[in-house]
Amino acid sequence: LSFGKIRVAYGEVGSDTDVPAYANNLFYGINTQQFPNPSGTLQPLGSINGNVIPNPDLKPMRVKEKEIGLEMTLFDNLRFEVSYYDKLSEDQILNAQISNSSGYTQQRINVGASENKGIEMIFTVSPISNDNFKWTTSINATHNTSKVLSLGDDVDGTFIQVGEADFHGFVRQVVGMPMAQLYGFGYLRDDQGRQVFNTGTGRPERSTAQLNFGSALPTWWGGWTNNLNYKGVTFSFLIDFKLGHNLISGTHTNAYRHGLDKATLVGRDVGYVIGDGVNKEGTVNTTQTPVQTFYETIRSHRGVEQSVFNAGSWQLRQMSVGYDFTKMIPANKYIKGAKLSIVANNVAVLKSWVPHIHPDQNGIISDTTVGLEATGLPITRSLGFNLNIKF
Repeated sequence: LSFGKIRVAYGEVGSDTDVPAYANNLFYGINTQQFPNPSGTLQPLGSINGNVIPNPDLKPMRVKEKEIGLEMTLFDNLRFEVSYYDKLSEDQILNAQISNSSGYTQQRINVGASENKGIEMIFTVSPISNDNFKWTTSINATHNTSKVLSLGDDVDGTFIQVGEADFHGFVRQVVGMPMAQLYGFGYLRDDQGRQVFNTGTGRPERSTAQLNFGSALPTWWGGWTNNLNYKGVTFSFLIDFKLGHNLISGTHTNAYRHGLDKATLVGRDVGYVIGDGVNKEGTVNTTQTPVQTFYETIRSHRGVEQSVFNAGSWQLRQMSVGYDFTKMIPANKYIKGAKLSIVANNVAVLKSWVPHIHPDQNGIISDTTVGLEATGLPITRSLGFNLNIKF
């Protein structure tokens, strides 16, 4: 029994995170299209090059972190590590959306403070270990909670909008809430939670304000790794997971409004839909709405509620099979060892709550649009081999 190490750490660092070189300078460009001046000759037209307002007062981000950890080893076979961290980030650098009428679309600013607290764990053991067979298994998991503490003096209000997708979902940083909150318009409901439909058309009514649909950042993630070796034949696999977050699926929005999602099967047998709820007067809705008209309402209303899903997943991320040929190589001074293995990546999705797409699929890869899924290329499943030769 060994209690290895107890770690206690405290640190403070500064960083110019996500800020490109010369970001504080204002650049100009020359348009290829020319315009005539009063004398009739053509002259090029100059313009500001870029859509982010330069900020000469931008400050480096500051991070303060406290951490305590414990490492233990039992019977020279079982290893356990756990650590707790508390991180405070101040003057974070974010691109806040602004009115297009300014000539820009974003402004790079320092944002108050946010905190991240969490625990990291790893457990490793070899249940079987002898001359012919060895099995080593390892489980790791991380739990993290975040909170926006302040948006700073330069922000007027309790939130800033940092990203938007073409299908009308939004990402906000909101004081007092976890980071990367998803917002968008949903269905209008009365005080009893009943959905409200238009009295004349029977179409769903839109919420009067954007609704909150949770954070796009996972609170749990980790994996389970297994390595088996039997007389030189090796087999390994990795199952990983991400849990505790949501996404707004643009792929589902398009499928829904075009009648390609199974939810739109309701009403097709009779050619109309009667929404389950009440009208604006509070009486039971009885208005018949043509199927296409009913389901395409989300586009004209810019609605996202029907396309909010649990973004968590369990995946068989990797598998490999190999063999060590070292013992088959005659003793010589050139080759000391050889191993060949076949490796498969993104093997299978074991559990997912998002329809139509792979849970990692997204056509928009950006911190400002995290959780706003848009149609993109499918995730690639790959199969390859590794040959390792020692000389």
